This record gives sequence, structure tokens and C-alpha cells, in this order.
Amino acid sequence: MLFRTGQLHRCSYSAGVRRAISLTAALMLTLAMFATDAGLAHAAGVPSGLPGPPPGAGTGFPLPPAPGQAPPSQPPGAPVTIPLGTSGPGLLSGSAGLSGRRLNLRIACDAGGHATLSVPALASGTVAQARYKCAGGRSTVSLPLGKRIAQQITSTGSVLARVAFTQGGATESQSVTVGPRPPSAAYWTSVFGLRCGAPGSNQADLTAPNFTVTPPTTIDVRPWLAWYTGATGWHWLGTEGPNASRWYRWTAAPGGVAEWSTPSGINPWAWTPITVNPGHGTYVIAVFEAIYWYSHPEYVWEYVHSGVTPYANTTYCVYS
Repeated sequence: MLFRTGQLHRCSYSAGVRRAISLTAALMLTLAMFATDAGLAHAAGVPSGLPGPPPGAGTGFPLPPAPGQAPPSQPPGAPVTIPLGTSGPGLLSGSAGLSGRRLNLRIACDAGGHATLSVPALASGTVAQARYKCAGGRSTVSLPLGKRIAQQITSTGSVLARVAFTQGGATESQSVTVGPRPPSAAYWTSVFGLRCGAPGSNQADLTAPNFTVTPPTTIDVRPWLAWYTGATGWHWLGTEGPNASRWYRWTAAPGGVAEWSTPSGINPWAWTPITVNPGHGTYVIAVFEAIYWYSHPEYVWEYVHSGVTPYANTTYCVYS
């Protein structure tokens, strides 16, 4: 089954939550200092692309909601630290095109290994595999595709694929969008969700978008953090650890998530604090998957904006 991203739903915060923030001289100084941090991290290697879909995107759905049953109370995300080590190579970009009948994936690595590719929407099992060598912390994994699969990917324009890297005794799976016309990056329409913290800080916090929909329906949401350094490439951290995150269930309504409404405003789900080890040139961006339970489930994943303030959005938080 193919899933389209970024075309289903809007989410926003009420006017009371979107307080007007004046860009005073003090704020401009703050942004200038943040830009300096970004410049320092640039030397460690700016990402060549966004991380793409989270691990297991479009799979692992929870059971449908029980009729007439309100979602239970959902705990906030527990404090977490972006890990220093990884269990395998990381993609330099979460989308890739075809070169003839080959899919070439650029990765960050520290040793050679073996990669297998699957495209669940088009075929069952492995559709390509290849060994790769690592030199200077980089490699290009060249995966040969069968003629039929290559033609299907080309005609589809973009398809969700999964690649499993086996290095030593460890295997790590990542999702990637593949095709000649990869979709442009889609963002939830809230002002931003990942607050980078004050310049010089090594902490962030993530606020979930206020999902709005008409008519009201149950919504399951799974949050992710994608993090990148020049040495590791992109890797994923969820509320249950590396490559693992849980689903949170709420009620999306025309005015936003019903369970977040309080007499004084809204109290959205948050994940805080998110701590980043300094000295590694780390980039962090957040993704939310969502399932809307209409007569049949509708699935979408999108990035959230990052920034120091709601009116100074950036692609990702940057830590030198």
C-alpha cells in the first residue's frame, strides 16, 4: 500500500497560544548568536538532505479505537539524551533516485557491511542486496534492481522502501523514499514544534502539533527525533529509545486535540528535556506520524518546524 505525505490534514494552535512575539533588538542578538552556533557546526558537515521517513514508517499500527471509548491519559515524553554511539551506518539523505536500474545510497559508516532493500508496496521480501566498503567514513551502497521493480518505481514516482544494514553482528533498518520524483518536504502547519533552546544551550523540547480535523476522529500519533553528525549520518530516537517510539492516542477535533483543552488554554503533549552532547556538530529535527481513524485508517508523516522562537523557524536545531 502506498502512502502519500503532506496532503491530508492541518494542525494549528489557537490565537491565545500563538502570542505575537516582537523581534526586538534583544531577540535579533539571540538569533545572531544562534547563527554562530550553526556556523560552527557547519564545519563538522552539514546534512546533504533531510532524514526522510522514520524507521518502520507506515507499519506497526495500533489496534483501532474501541467505539465510544475516550482515549486514556497520555504521559509526556520522558527526558532523553541524543546518543553518542550508533549501531550501524546512517543515511546522508532519506530520499534517493535511480541511476538506471541501480539505487545508490550514500551513507556514513565506520566499517564495511551488507545491505538489503525491500519495497513492501511493490514486492514481498528482498528486492536487492549488495556489499559495501567504507573509506574515510563514507560509502555509496549500489543496489541493483530487477527490471520490473525499477519500472514500477519509475512509474510510481516515489515509493517507501526499507534498507537493512548489517555490520559486524548488528543490523539496523532505516526507511527511505525512492524514485525519480521524491516528494518535497512536508511540515505540520503549527508554527513550530521543536524549540532549540537558547543559543549556547544543549537542550531542546518538542511540542506536538495541535491536530485539527472535521469531523472529529480518534488520532494515533508517533513522535520521532532524527539526529545527524558528520561522522554518523542520520539516526532515529523515539520515546522508547533508538529506532523505537510509542503511539499516543488523542481525539482530533475542529478546534484541536480535545484532551489538551483546559479552562486557561491548551496543554499540548510535550517531550522535554531533550539533551544534546556538545562538541559533535549535531543537527536535530522532529517528525510526527499520524493515523486518522475514519471509516478506514489514513496515515501520514511530516516534519515539524524547529526554531528559537515561533517566528524564527529553521529546518533543524543545530548544536556545536
